[in-house]
Amino acid sequence: MKNKIYLNIKILFVAVAVIIASITYVIFFQVGEAESFDNDGISRAVIIDQLYEDIPNDSFHDEAKKYLETAGYEVDIFTTKDVTVDFYKKLPQMNYKYIVIRTHGTDDKADNDVVLFTGEKYSEDHYISEQLFGQVKKATPLLEIAYSPSGSLSDWVIVNDTYRYQKNSVATQETAEHEYFAISPKLVKDLMNGKFDDTTFVLGGCKTLANPSFAASLINRGASTVVGWDNTVANIDNDRAILLFLKYNLIEQYDMVKTLDMIHTNVNPIYMPYPANFLHFDRFS
Repeated sequence: MKNKIYLNIKILFVAVAVIIASITYVIFFQVGEAESFDNDGISRAVIIDQLYEDIPNDSFHDEAKKYLETAGYEVDIFTTKDVTVDFYKKLPQMNYKYIVIRTHGTDDKADNDVVLFTGEKYSEDHYISEQLFGQVKKATPLLEIAYSPSGSLSDWVIVNDTYRYQKNSVATQETAEHEYFAISPKLVKDLMNGKFDDTTFVLGGCKTLANPSFAASLINRGASTVVGWDNTVANIDNDRAILLFLKYNLIEQYDMVKTLDMIHTNVNPIYMPYPANFLHFDRFS
């Protein structure tokens, strides 16, 4: 009997939360749609590094910032603790023309959506209405397997569900993983406040362009171009490809086709432990 009462109270609480969230959305998101941060005519870029707590790479920050500043951008950097659901809701207001995201990524097998990780650990009691509407989801990062020398010889290793010949002896080490809140295309569509202004997005995470769902939601929100990966990718290859993209796209000013060709040449799937392709999606795709 107590369990039934508790369940009814929880259902009532969720219903009230949904009503409050709907009213809040109308007041603060629809009415405030035109509000944005004043950029004083400055071209601004941002590096959003959701991986920083688990896989820090300060040299990546330094080099990416150098390329962006050389191209004329004023650069902000946000790391894991800053990357929240609410942060993403306000992102269009911040007037960034170039957004580089270093993140875990996965595609949701249930509805074939790509989701983008935040740095917030998952809790079923947070973002209740957003969870009910599918705007945020519980997600576990795709595991990366690292290889290090071991005492026992091994000629074969499994990488990304395929066999590859490996001359060096190896031992597998799985990274520790947690469940996080991840934002879905529905959050971009329903809850982001404001519009992007022909913004370029670099989505550096596993499977961020495995299908176009997330990229399309950004384009519909005002982005001009989205680049990302069609499959699982190792962190070292992800960071290298992003830096090459910034170099060729911003400094050398290559067009998109030549930029991606250069990345394919330098980060060739044939030689990657997790073979993946760096692709782009735009409003004409």
